[in-house]
Amino acid sequence: RHQSAAMRFDGAMTVLLVGFCLMGSTSAGSSSGFLPKTAGCSSWLAHDPSLLAHEPNRNDGLRLRGGHSQGYSLGIRDSIMIAHSFHDKEFGPAQGMHGATYTVDVEFQVSELTKKLNWVMDIGEATNIVKEVLAKYNLKNLNEIFPEENTTTEFMCKKIFEGVAERVKNSVSGSITVKLWESHNAWASFHDNI
Repeated sequence: RHQSAAMRFDGAMTVLLVGFCLMGSTSAGSSSGFLPKTAGCSSWLAHDPSLLAHEPNRNDGLRLRGGHSQGYSLGIRDSIMIAHSFHDKEFGPAQGMHGATYTVDVEFQVSELTKKLNWVMDIGEATNIVKEVLAKYNLKNLNEIFPEENTTTEFMCKKIFEGVAERVKNSVSGSITVKLWESHNAWASFHDNI
């Protein structure tokens, strides 16, 4: 097993893309399931060179499409369990009442660490803020909190962002990303400056 990483710096958040590739053949005859048969991690960029671009006017370096600028981040992870239903026929069976358990990632991004302390913010304070915001939704029926809204994962990302941003707006200068995981392979996120 081999890891490769590439970063792009261009906004207030740092995005790290980590690719895991299996060297050698699998029973299907490919090295990783998404690269050509002979490819390994050393050739993942050669497989799709458009992943990288050069922007001389933005930090004069290589970047991955969709990334953000150089800086520091602190992430907090928690979870909530909610109940809700959706109002429109496009949601199919999810129009009926159902539950969801979200893993919630809140990432605080800054361009510079706090002087002398060398941190983004106090991790205990960040943990408490996230817990306070999530308590408003945890073990609740979201239809009662937002009766006129479809409380999609995307919608809830922004609501959680707003709650966290309100609590840190006077102590953190940077940006926040809120990501809600519906499962290990599906998520939504909201990102903005504070």
